Amino acid sequence: MQALVNGGAGVDLFGFAGARADYNITSTGEGYAVLPKNGAGGGLPLLVGVELLKFSDTTVNVEYDEVVQALYVAYFGRAADAGGMRSFQEQLARLDAPHDIVGISSAYGSNPALRQLIDSFGKSAESDALYPDGVPAFVGAIYKNVLGRSADAEGLAYWSNAIDSGALSQANAALSIMAGALENTSVQGLLDAKRIDNTLALASDFTLALDRPTEIAGYAGSLAASMVRAMLATVGAETDLGPFQAVIKQMLAVMSGELTAVFGAPPPDHAMSAPLQLVGVAPAAWDDAPM
Repeated sequence: MQALVNGGAGVDLFGFAGARADYNITSTGEGYAVLPKNGAGGGLPLLVGVELLKFSDTTVNVEYDEVVQALYVAYFGRAADAGGMRSFQEQLARLDAPHDIVGISSAYGSNPALRQLIDSFGKSAESDALYPDGVPAFVGAIYKNVLGRSADAEGLAYWSNAIDSGALSQANAALSIMAGALENTSVQGLLDAKRIDNTLALASDFTLALDRPTEIAGYAGSLAASMVRAMLATVGAETDLGPFQAVIKQMLAVMSGELTAVFGAPPPDHAMSAPLQLVGVAPAAWDDAPM
């Protein structure tokens, strides 16, 4: 049985001997498993409530990992890129934002700086590229991203009307759809919540696997984003996430150009590299935003 280290409340740090690229970090649902890539050190503990993972060359912050992944999955259907993850983590910490997506949804209406951060998704070039076909198509895509199924007629009409009337921004609608699914205690709701948990865990595993400069740079552009989006779309409530570690490794090899010759794949399309990296970067004015 793997030992468990529970950091409890506050921001806690756990140190490792060796560089970040020497370890695999995976989300377990309870916490994070950090294991050497060389297979040694099987006795390393499962970390729960530990927000900072310190390596010899860098420190990985997972404090808002799940929240940031939830925002990216709900709106864009993909895992966060390294730059977006770091930017959102820093800003959520500055705002002392809730650490769960239901709490973020509740705080959206009363915290102007948080609302501006969330709404930045809908003002990005990536959003324009993904959702050119109007509000109903957008709502349908969010249902697929969050629940893995098409929107029912009632839900499609409700969320579309809320956006068209100005009651909700597109970003707030995506956030609300995910938060509502997580709070639904019906049989279907519990299955939806499990599907969301699995999707967020896999998204987290992908972003945490970006541990080399070539991989970080490779996850840029519409092709790379579509590859991750397609992977996450296969996840269901009962999906075993274990085999996806090999899938992620292969995908990153393709994105970084290491397997281009083998698969005959073109290099990633960098036409959207800036939106992928910069979605959520705070404008200078946010320095004076209320905390």
